[in-house]
Amino acid sequence: MRLIMHTPDHRSLRSLPFEKWHGTGNDFILCSESVTGQFMKDIATLAQKMCARHFGIGSDGLILVGKSDKADFKMRMWNPDGSESEMCGNGMRCVGAHLKSHNLVNISSTVKIETLKRIIGLNFIDPPDFSNDRSPWIRLDMGVPVVNRRDIPISGDGNSPVINESLVIPGLSVELKFTGVNFGNPHAVIFMNDVPGISMVDEIPLSEWGPLIENYVGKFPNRINVEFVEVIAPGHVKMRVWERGAGITLSCGSGVAAIQAACHLTGNASDRLRVDVPGGSLITEYSDSGHVYLTGPATQVFSGEWLE
Repeated sequence: MRLIMHTPDHRSLRSLPFEKWHGTGNDFILCSESVTGQFMKDIATLAQKMCARHFGIGSDGLILVGKSDKADFKMRMWNPDGSESEMCGNGMRCVGAHLKSHNLVNISSTVKIETLKRIIGLNFIDPPDFSNDRSPWIRLDMGVPVVNRRDIPISGDGNSPVINESLVIPGLSVELKFTGVNFGNPHAVIFMNDVPGISMVDEIPLSEWGPLIENYVGKFPNRINVEFVEVIAPGHVKMRVWERGAGITLSCGSGVAAIQAACHLTGNASDRLRVDVPGGSLITEYSDSGHVYLTGPATQVFSGEWLE
């Protein structure tokens, strides 16, 4: 089934072809943008229905893949709550793997994907030695991180980088420190050495703290993704994430890239990292050019049709 190349007729569509993919446990429903537009105009409601874990397919997001006037292809993504996300690193790798599986791209060349905020280049590479998955991994050029307060955005005076800034939130019993980064979507990165009384990331009450931080619009006017990071070694960290509009997920690609940028800003870890997430492991690099690269696998789970 070629989602991109499939051309529907002009009758009212009663079923919607889809594929389900995951990148380190961060799972997505992929559909053709043109086909989905004929199936239902209200994509936000469709995303809520399809992403529902118990009454739908179940996923961390609905991704529509289509043609682009600016790049090779375009992707748009909706969260399970119906909000549209500006960027998704794991979802981007799933799009790349989908295109490869249908022979729609030249895997020896850079493939450019348009998102709401920027154009991302991806390449197919061999997996690292520690990976049990021997299928090709996908390396994304996530671009240069946005670190200025106004552009993330984070409220407050000035427009300098937000590094180890105090975070006091109503309803949260501890004072935290965070570093702000935007990779097409906003992130608050919190290192465990800045969390009073807790040293291990697995001990964070993420289901309690995550929504309080995400929705603290007094500090984060567009809401925010939250990453808690435990440094295991200079080149090895462990992360748990609360995603804006999705909640607890097994991985977050743009969040992993944000961690790499935060490590560069704070000096908490090196400029090349293995990042362990609940769904697997990813690799990030902070290059001499200031670009951050994100590398990891993407796997197809199944395909099917969503009925009206």
